[in-house]
Amino acid sequence: MAHTDQSVTKYSAMARMLHWLMAAGFIFMWACGYYMTTWAGEDSPLQETLFDLHIWTGVTLGMLLIWRIVLLVISPRPPEPEGLTWMESKGSKVGHALLYILPALIITIGWLETDFGGHGVTWWGGIEMPKLFPTIESETLENLTATWHMWLAYIMLVVVIVHVAAVIKHRKEGHDVLPRMGIGNASETD
Repeated sequence: MAHTDQSVTKYSAMARMLHWLMAAGFIFMWACGYYMTTWAGEDSPLQETLFDLHIWTGVTLGMLLIWRIVLLVISPRPPEPEGLTWMESKGSKVGHALLYILPALIITIGWLETDFGGHGVTWWGGIEMPKLFPTIESETLENLTATWHMWLAYIMLVVVIVHVAAVIKHRKEGHDVLPRMGIGNASETD
């Protein structure tokens, strides 16, 4: 895995771009998934459109996640802010690991749900994606994977809220970490 480098004050430009692009993608996914399952009529044209957009965006986020993991391995990272307690440091490491693990699980389970349901995964309407899991045509199995997909997505949302709260906390304590991801100027305390 890539090492931290005391001379690096920001993540690479590519890592920063992927971070914000994926953040926007996941915000869309939560909103789309919630609306699709709560407000759109069952099997309505709107629900089908949202379902397609949800799948297409999920496939895109899966590809971006793979790219992001490659960058995590090969690119040097800035060090943790100074002055973190042991608990904050461990919490940061666990939180960041979950921000890679949870999307991988959520996307995989979503793909599993789609394949199990016999729908097949396409990308942006016409590109057939490989069938990773067998078609089982089991409503019980499809519902089980749908439930896991939903609950893991909610867990990830909580992790993201904690992540954002930690960024705000760091800023209030005088060691702003936002410049590491390209927002604002790097301060001396980075």
